[in-house]
Amino acid sequence: MVRSGLQALKHLAIDPDSADPSVVVILALTPSIVAGILFFRLLAVEMLAIGVGVALGAYAASRFRNEPLTTVPLLPALVGVALVGPGASPAWVVAVALVAVGLELARDRYTPGARLQVGLVAYALVWLASRGATGAYVNPGSTTPMAEPIRFWLGYFSGGQAPIDPVRLYVGNVAGPVFATSVLAVALGTSWLWYSRRLSLLVVLTFLVGVMVPIVMAGWSSGYQLLSGPLWFGAALVLADRRDLPRSPIGRPLVGLAAGVSAMWLRSRGFAIESTLAAMAAVQIAVVGVQGATWLGRNQRRVRVRLQELRSAAEVKPALPAGPS
Repeated sequence: MVRSGLQALKHLAIDPDSADPSVVVILALTPSIVAGILFFRLLAVEMLAIGVGVALGAYAASRFRNEPLTTVPLLPALVGVALVGPGASPAWVVAVALVAVGLELARDRYTPGARLQVGLVAYALVWLASRGATGAYVNPGSTTPMAEPIRFWLGYFSGGQAPIDPVRLYVGNVAGPVFATSVLAVALGTSWLWYSRRLSLLVVLTFLVGVMVPIVMAGWSSGYQLLSGPLWFGAALVLADRRDLPRSPIGRPLVGLAAGVSAMWLRSRGFAIESTLAAMAAVQIAVVGVQGATWLGRNQRRVRVRLQELRSAAEVKPALPAGPS
């Protein structure tokens, strides 16, 4: 059994294209998950257990209803939970995981062609619904409340100041989302995505351009603003995943550029790292909306026929049972 497992890992390393797409991304998330457990310890373990438990629960429920899922919806649950602050109530962690799994099941059943990471969307929706309650952060290794680096800078500093040591920011030993504080861990995961031919470097580069222009214009410290684990977790591990990008060669750079500019625009108005992640989710939703509108425009006749079929089916009344003779 151990030998077969090692052979599977060897085959995955040699030919990642043959592996399940979700497995490839989960492996890319693994360094960030390990870093989160090292920094936040029991809090991170509990949140990871919630995400995995909700995904496995959905899979078990589907088998109980005789509608078994082909795979466990683990990836969206992990992405959503990864962005929640370790100081948030467990109820909000459960909510993010449930919404992520629910959206993934709905996407797979009704709109399988929709190219977006629903875990990111779930996080943004619950963040808005909770009025920021998911963004509760603590000092690594303790339960002492602490602002994450961008909120800390917005609250007590300004301009080109850099209040936290860049090495500490890079390693990720700072307050922030439970599995997304380490730029180093994100870089390792990004390298795996690139090796697996799942990373769009064009999106990463255009995102960087979209971020750098406002930073330079505002006179901020580029090092401090860019050494952000959550920023690159969203941009590289989620936004730049080829499977969730439009096929258009023009659309891909526009996705990165729009996400970078909108993220910094929100930051300039006093919003912290959570708004950056919400901006990325909004860009993905906008892309799906454009793709849907384009499909409807090209298939108007097919849509009219289908709507007519549904209308006709709704107008057919069931025959009344015959009464006693």
